[in-house]
Amino acid sequence: MLKVMTSILLFTSIASAEYVGFSRGNELSATPISGTVRVICSGFNGSGSAVYTCRDTALNPAAYDYFVGPQDSRTDRVELTATHADGSTRSKTMEYDGYRGKSKEAFNLWISTIFQKPLLETGRNTIRFRVFSRNIQPMAEGTFIATVKRDAARQCPTAQYTSSDINDCSSQYSICQRYFEEYNNCQ
Repeated sequence: MLKVMTSILLFTSIASAEYVGFSRGNELSATPISGTVRVICSGFNGSGSAVYTCRDTALNPAAYDYFVGPQDSRTDRVELTATHADGSTRSKTMEYDGYRGKSKEAFNLWISTIFQKPLLETGRNTIRFRVFSRNIQPMAEGTFIATVKRDAARQCPTAQYTSSDINDCSSQYSICQRYFEEYNNCQ
């Protein structure tokens, strides 16, 4: 009888366990992508041309994703703290929809700019989550693992664009973003 009760309790706790992690999964891959773009500019503000070698690292399935966690109508904020394989950490906080058990916006997992830093790095990322009520009291907390593995590099075909804005011949960023978007990150 004791074995039956123990088995029932074990299966009940497993069945009631909620998924915690990113909505598209906790196994991600980072793929280096590159390619060459020639831009010919001619318009009201001048003319010119440029050749850019574009490089980036695409995160699959997505560079931004929602945190999915416990459902509790009293909760309204979530804090994620990632400890990377090298021991460094990064924390991000977002509003949380406790009714749905999901962050209200997607977290930046991978994009690095002057104004924003990614939550994850290549390798094993131990994520500590804390879900709060009225920004004061943690209602739930725990950890999960998000792993980013490095994939083989991909090359996009050479492309050529024509632009009516001379600035496109002196600013690589927007051209490379357009290029990788049009070629679906070299897939």
